[in-house]
Amino acid sequence: MVNAVQPGDTNATAVVLAVALTMAACAAFVPRPLAAQSAREEIASVDFVGNEAFSDAELRRAVRTRASSCPFILSVTTCALGMDWGRDRAYYSPQTVGYDVENLTTLYRAHGFRGVAIQPELEQRGDSSVDITFRIDEGIPFRVGSIELAGDSLPAALDLDGAFQVDVGDPLSFLLLQETTDSLTRRLRDQGYASAEVFNRFFRAAGNDSAQVTYRVVLGPLTTFGPVRVTGNELLGSSLILDRLPFREGERFRESGIREAQRNLHELDIVARAVVRRDTARIESDSVMPIIVEVVEGDAHRVRMEGGGNSAECFNFEGRWTSRNFFGGGRTLQARARVSNLLASTLQATVLCAQAGEGDYGRVNWLAGIDFNQPSLLSPRINLLVGIFAERQSLKNIFVRRGFGVDVGLSRSLGTNSFMNVRYRPQLNQLDAAEVTLCATFLACSPEDIEVLSGTRWLSPMALSLNRDATDDIFNPASGFRALVDLEWADAITGSDYSYLRAFADGSLYREIDPRTVLAMRVRAGNISPGGFVGQLSDMEGALPEIVPSEKRFYGGGANSLRGFAQSSLGPRSLSIPVEELLRHQSPSDEPACSPAAVRDLTCDGMPLAGSDHYQLRPIGGLATFEASAELRFRLTDGLLGGVAFVDVGQVWRRSVEFGDLEFSPGLGVRYNTPFGPIRLDVAYSFRDREALQVVTSQIRPFDPARDADSDRINIASTGESAEYIDWVVSEDLALLGPRVLFGDEPGFSLRRFQLHFSIGQAF
Repeated sequence: MVNAVQPGDTNATAVVLAVALTMAACAAFVPRPLAAQSAREEIASVDFVGNEAFSDAELRRAVRTRASSCPFILSVTTCALGMDWGRDRAYYSPQTVGYDVENLTTLYRAHGFRGVAIQPELEQRGDSSVDITFRIDEGIPFRVGSIELAGDSLPAALDLDGAFQVDVGDPLSFLLLQETTDSLTRRLRDQGYASAEVFNRFFRAAGNDSAQVTYRVVLGPLTTFGPVRVTGNELLGSSLILDRLPFREGERFRESGIREAQRNLHELDIVARAVVRRDTARIESDSVMPIIVEVVEGDAHRVRMEGGGNSAECFNFEGRWTSRNFFGGGRTLQARARVSNLLASTLQATVLCAQAGEGDYGRVNWLAGIDFNQPSLLSPRINLLVGIFAERQSLKNIFVRRGFGVDVGLSRSLGTNSFMNVRYRPQLNQLDAAEVTLCATFLACSPEDIEVLSGTRWLSPMALSLNRDATDDIFNPASGFRALVDLEWADAITGSDYSYLRAFADGSLYREIDPRTVLAMRVRAGNISPGGFVGQLSDMEGALPEIVPSEKRFYGGGANSLRGFAQSSLGPRSLSIPVEELLRHQSPSDEPACSPAAVRDLTCDGMPLAGSDHYQLRPIGGLATFEASAELRFRLTDGLLGGVAFVDVGQVWRRSVEFGDLEFSPGLGVRYNTPFGPIRLDVAYSFRDREALQVVTSQIRPFDPARDADSDRINIASTGESAEYIDWVVSEDLALLGPRVLFGDEPGFSLRRFQLHFSIGQAF
């Protein structure tokens, strides 16, 4: 008989509550069947126990059940503080767990574990979340006891290296058996046996844990390629399509040749779709395999327009018109135009264009060109490229270049997304707004020397490049790699006024850590070996061995380089300052930083002005560079918003590599994914120490009444004060001051060390 608890019975009530709480607590920590749980319980963890044949990572990829998670960088920030922002919550579903049990069982059985048993368990936590554990009893697998070949004998020339995916003693994996079967079939068909078939079977005696595996080979007749029929083409001639095929009628049959033919046809810009297959409806002999080529053509003409922006170039716009079958033969003729630095001068003070140039460096840059492409030159894999171009290009505070020239090249396909290019690009260039850069870089400080280097000059390099893209996505790769090797040589033999050998390599690697996180890494390095210059500079005999065109030198820093540095600001630098600022009173009570005599004999010390805004930083580039980056890219929302934690390291050296002074730059970024690539915002920190930099200014000379006007004299009065003229005028020569100026932020933390970058597309 159960006694009812009366409202006034305090002791009895306490006993009942204690018993109830004890039962609830025990129930929370006792594993129990999943079907008894609430459908809205959050999953805290998913674990696997008892698995030996497969790792936890492999099993996680086979199940749909996921634990709630945070991207790595948020797990120690917002998620650690209990904030939901960026957290991917997952909830228990009995149906999903049941599906996972079936999927795991199928996986094990397909690999020979026929007696596997999987039991899911759930453990309740006190915060309405659960831990799910898949307990796995793998059992004893069936194993391969022997392997035999039956049927026709394999050809002696057949390469069997790596063909067999299972060996004696391995678990009897039906998937690997089928992979071996498919591999042998492909290899036989590439040897000319178009009808070759390989069948697998196994025999296991009752009560025996090992099986006898047999591969039965049916070769069929040795086959050649038969007549090729082309259909669907209206603009392209059938002869052109046949020329793109890597085989001819009468040659020994190769299955891989069919796949290669499809790739070759897709390389024609006008081909929207191409299918190359056996023409089974026309087979007349077992030893001859007819082929059919089905082509779907695109529009004969295409117009494309695109635009973008970043903090260094501000906004840019590009338009292209392409004739995709120019005078037949699959030739293309393309007219293109590109403008950049749009609104740079207007928006230079904003975040969007914070690193854009001003004055001459902030004016619109442009490129116009016409390109012609002749496919199938001597070989289906070789294309001829010919183009003419004219352009204006600028690098902030470095140079403005105008040029026009011709571009001639041969491109050869080396396989899927792999190319080799040989190019010859003679161009006639002229530099503007580069006087300070030429003085600081090459010691060319007189008007005559500057004219020699910035005047019209031929730059005619020959280049060889190898390019391979094995990634799974153009904009946001999660796996694979990219590699580029580029060699460029210029000399008098090529018609160039400059002589140098330039080598550059760039490689990127991408690995998916989990469905929400990708690790991306990049390494790039380059070196330039100068060979001379045909011009003659004053006070110097013969050619200068280190004169390399400013546009070919290496520069570092920016949205796609070390992000703790502004565009091109990493590496060798100099400072420029108007000579008037060195001679002027900064305030009525202050003396000028330098006297005219000190400027004249290059002993002027501009250090008193180091903390002012009078100095302008001038990157001069280098002959060697090295950069490495690592990014952890993670998804924050359902595909639209992502984040990045990154570390960049690298340097640009004036002459040769010195790894002891590498710069280090960590940072964070946000990505907003769009159909044309992610819009990104990165902020990075620089630890660069203060550096003693060379100062470039204008030289001065004494006032000469016979040649100078009174107004030419230098005014040294401070701003807002009455004019105070001295009997000195600014010369046309530039001067490199002897004392260097310490430039940069003071040691220690500073907000000025943060650098913000805005751009479109991933950094690499």
